[in-house]
Amino acid sequence: MKKLIAILCSLALFLSITPGFSAFAAETGGGDEAKKPSNVNITVVMPEPAPEQVPEPAVLKVYPSDVSEIRDKSGWQIVKTYELNTNENPEDIPRESFERNGWKFTLTDITRKETANAQVREHTETVTLNTSTKELEQILPQLAPTMEYRADDGSAGILSLDISSIKVETAGTKTSTYTLSVTREYPHLSASDTSLVPKTVEDKGKTYTLAGVDWKAGNTVTVDYDALPEYYTAVATYTASGKSTKVTGYTTTAAYKGTLAKLSQGKTIYTAYFLGEEIRTTLEMTEPAPDAAPKAATSPDLAQKSGEANANGAWLAIIPLAVILACGAYYYMKRKETQNAKTHHSDAVAASDGGDGGSGSGG
Repeated sequence: MKKLIAILCSLALFLSITPGFSAFAAETGGGDEAKKPSNVNITVVMPEPAPEQVPEPAVLKVYPSDVSEIRDKSGWQIVKTYELNTNENPEDIPRESFERNGWKFTLTDITRKETANAQVREHTETVTLNTSTKELEQILPQLAPTMEYRADDGSAGILSLDISSIKVETAGTKTSTYTLSVTREYPHLSASDTSLVPKTVEDKGKTYTLAGVDWKAGNTVTVDYDALPEYYTAVATYTASGKSTKVTGYTTTAAYKGTLAKLSQGKTIYTAYFLGEEIRTTLEMTEPAPDAAPKAATSPDLAQKSGEANANGAWLAIIPLAVILACGAYYYMKRKETQNAKTHHSDAVAASDGGDGGSGSGG
């Protein structure tokens, strides 16, 4: 029993002189001592972080004409379309990564496609053709069914003949003058006197003028050996001037109709593909603000937490040491007991040998 008490006293003495266990006992034990605040002040000096270089926000020079999202089982992709004019630089297209709704998007590809602008308008072109006839059947073979046309502004196209637009007009005429004549007979005139003959006559609405008279004698009678006509017949010739007009040629006009188109350089379309990756945070850490000055952490809570951590660590280290010390004390006491037993046995043997000698000499 004395040996057990000695071991326990040694263990208690070791634990009492251990600072970690004493602090742990003072913090976790009952009574007024547990309620007293710790007098230990722990000062933690935080180094001043380097001021973070905040990049200036980029000024967008080009803006997307369309933004679309593609979400499927494979992930999340954002597609931005830019339509640039000839005076815009494709290097101004934003290529930086960005975050959205817990995802980080990184540029993977940019594609380019050229476009063209087409200006279309209707056009009618009139052609003129000189022909010797006005008959359409003879004019059509001289007109092509289609024609290629290019305007001064660069637009071009194929025009088709509009048959209904064909018109034929007289190109020119030639006028010639000629003489018309008619004859009249006037019989039974008393004398060959032109005064007896009319000076003008009408024929088919045209007036003829006396140009000459031929006389004929009829039924001659002999008087005093002379043959004398009984009457005269006047054959009068009348003339009039006439004009004739002859067409020398024809002018044919025809219209060709169709669509003209003019191509010009349009916009260049760039498509940027951003592939998303979900942001996974394993540990939330709070960093001090860049403008926060370093200060000593003397809060009682911080000191208490530091003391608890030290006490727990010391307690975990004391337990195996206490076990080792107890085992050593037990081994020491056991060995001491063995030695005492041997000593006691030696004394007993010596005493026994001395007794035997005394009795022998006394006898």
